[in-house]
Amino acid sequence: MKKVLSIFFIFILFLIFINWYNSRPEVIISRVVKNKDIRAGQLRYKIYLMKVIPVGEASLGVAKVEDYKGAKVYHLTGSAHSSSLFTNFFQARAYLDSYVDIQELSPMLFRQKLVIKGKRQFYREVFYDQANGTMSLEGVRRQIYPNTQDPLSAMFNVRLIDFKKTDKIEIGLNTNQKNYILKGTVRNQSVTVGKDIYKTAFLDAHISRRDKNPYHKSNISMVLLEEVANVPILINVFAGGVLINARLIDINDRNN
Repeated sequence: MKKVLSIFFIFILFLIFINWYNSRPEVIISRVVKNKDIRAGQLRYKIYLMKVIPVGEASLGVAKVEDYKGAKVYHLTGSAHSSSLFTNFFQARAYLDSYVDIQELSPMLFRQKLVIKGKRQFYREVFYDQANGTMSLEGVRRQIYPNTQDPLSAMFNVRLIDFKKTDKIEIGLNTNQKNYILKGTVRNQSVTVGKDIYKTAFLDAHISRRDKNPYHKSNISMVLLEEVANVPILINVFAGGVLINARLIDINDRNN
């Protein structure tokens, strides 16, 4: 019995080491550039629980300029689905859309749809009136802070920051009821992959309620490839005692 437990323990340590190694920025970059250059495009990620268990995949689409209520906006899209490993007992898909004002870079509309096999479909639409400092969800209006973002538009804004000119970040968030704020610091670092050197930005931030409620906090860290439109190659989110790890696995020329 002790021998079996020892083998199991060694196996677990091996998995942890492999996944720790695979989540290093230089390893992620080397795998993406193996068959193609890193460039702007649709980003695909593999999602891991606690950096070990592959639980799904996600994608961020290319921003498209479209018309919305007579104005030009950026249409942002994102999606995620559970891993095929869990097909027999759990299947889920999520779809996100954000319509962002081109001038102010703040959202006008955020849509979220969650489909879980065997469950009722969840759908949400959030309308933002940034000029009047309000948002509307299911007919209920709530006060928001200036330039409040949704998850997609927040990521879009992060990717537009010139981290050579600032080492701090602060973004307001709200897609539900309470106002949150994302605050963090950034450090620039070069990553060597073979003979090539890539300039990256390491972002460490936390998300908390504006009303300073101590029970609603989470931490987020990202590694962004600065020289290619601040492409996020690694994202870690720690919330509720759970660590979610997203690693870039591919870049497509266009949305699927």
